[in-house]
Amino acid sequence: MHWRSTAFGFIFGTLLLAILACGGPASATPTGSVVAESSGAPTGSAEQRVLKVALTFLDEPPDPYQTGWLAVPTGLAETLFRLSDDLKPEPWLATGAVQTAPETWEITLREGVTFHNGVSMDAAKVKGSLDLALQRRPGTRVLLDIARTEVKDPYTVLITTNSPNPTLPGLLTNQNTSIADPGTVPASPEDSAESAAMTGPYKLVSFKADREMIVEAHTGYWQGRPALDRIEYVAFNQSDTRLIALQSGDVDISVNLSPQGAVTAEKDSSLEVLIAPPSGMLFMFVNHESPAMRDPLVRRAVAMAVDRNAMATGVADGRAVPAESMFPPGFISCQNPAGFSYNPEAARQLLADAGYQDENGDGIVEKDGKALELVLQTYPEQPLLPPMLEAYQSMLKDIGVGAKVQIVEWTLASQGGYDLFGYSNGTITTGDPGWALNRQFLTGGDENRGNFSNATVDELIGKLSGAAGPAQREQIACEALKAGNDEVALIPVMFPNRLYGISDSVDWPSGPHAVQLYFIDYRIGLK
Repeated sequence: MHWRSTAFGFIFGTLLLAILACGGPASATPTGSVVAESSGAPTGSAEQRVLKVALTFLDEPPDPYQTGWLAVPTGLAETLFRLSDDLKPEPWLATGAVQTAPETWEITLREGVTFHNGVSMDAAKVKGSLDLALQRRPGTRVLLDIARTEVKDPYTVLITTNSPNPTLPGLLTNQNTSIADPGTVPASPEDSAESAAMTGPYKLVSFKADREMIVEAHTGYWQGRPALDRIEYVAFNQSDTRLIALQSGDVDISVNLSPQGAVTAEKDSSLEVLIAPPSGMLFMFVNHESPAMRDPLVRRAVAMAVDRNAMATGVADGRAVPAESMFPPGFISCQNPAGFSYNPEAARQLLADAGYQDENGDGIVEKDGKALELVLQTYPEQPLLPPMLEAYQSMLKDIGVGAKVQIVEWTLASQGGYDLFGYSNGTITTGDPGWALNRQFLTGGDENRGNFSNATVDELIGKLSGAAGPAQREQIACEALKAGNDEVALIPVMFPNRLYGISDSVDWPSGPHAVQLYFIDYRIGLK
């Protein structure tokens, strides 16, 4: 087993002090801790095979219904279906699905699956878990639109939706539909379910917010005993710090390296960089309640000020593709419906049409004596976001718009106080465009943090639920996408490659998946 003898706690403390000394933003999340029941295996024995991983976020406990984005990729939780390498839904904890009526699906379950507490998974447990997922997260209720779940037999669940839903198996890949033993979930929805017994190859030992999470092998895992005894995750929100931890040998894997950090890692013979194809979008939420952003001419002008090619080749060092839509190339036929192509001259004209002129010659346009100066916010954990906004600040100045960049907590994207907020989100998680449209464009959508609302867009998204054929679904999705883009619901910028730095001790048979949910599985181990 490959692991250096340097004391991890000492390095962690040193790096944390370095971050604070450099002015890194502190998290607003309380640094409480959760400790789950352990198997009692010794934690420091030489015989244990321990993998150490540097993540960007550990700010929320791995609740299978609220933070499946953490519970699934860290090997704790699984869903009924997952996306294959070609981004099509395939069975995971389920073995199949049949639509027996327009509103009814019959889901057959895999036998021989046990939860982390040793209890067998069956239809009653899955029904209870799905019911809890709907109760505990409003966005999941909107996404699935389930009227009721029923047990048909010990390994068959019936799901009835409120309206015809031809894509339910794809929607059940959503990370917040992870399956857990309902008997281990707290009665109050206000209490986190991070200690619930899930089904993944690893089970929770302890969680310390913004610091570390430790998991150990679920020896009764249905696909076979995991290759590792233990995985220790640590959180560093700065990509440079994740690189330092990898170079020093204090972690075996660092996720989400910056392009520059990847170049450094590639020069080290003991390290390797693995690349996942683009799937997540870097973009800007538009605060539709901001006075400046209420004007559609201003929204379109600032969208056309983005030089996406320069962002992809310069900021991302060529490890990204430009984005004029929320979906990456090849996912949907209507790739460029927005008219967001870089055109600073047209952007200046739109501002003039909106009544903005540079009256005092300072290079910034004004209207009614007030300069057009925007607040741009983003967070540091995604390494490309801060430099993306700094580059955009210069692009805005070129069209006569002032801008101030602020590095804040990612949670502030939901709380206003900005004009544009740089963010990162997956858009292809279920393999169907309806998922991202519901989250990003629908009024009250789970990831509609800029409070975009448009009746036409809502109506088109609603039509997707009754569209059965792929061609019909794509046509409606394209119409909804164009309608949202016409209103500049948000501003797409680029789709970056996701970069993993790994030591030469890591054995990763599957390699990185396009969807970042699928990271740790039972096969990943040490040479």
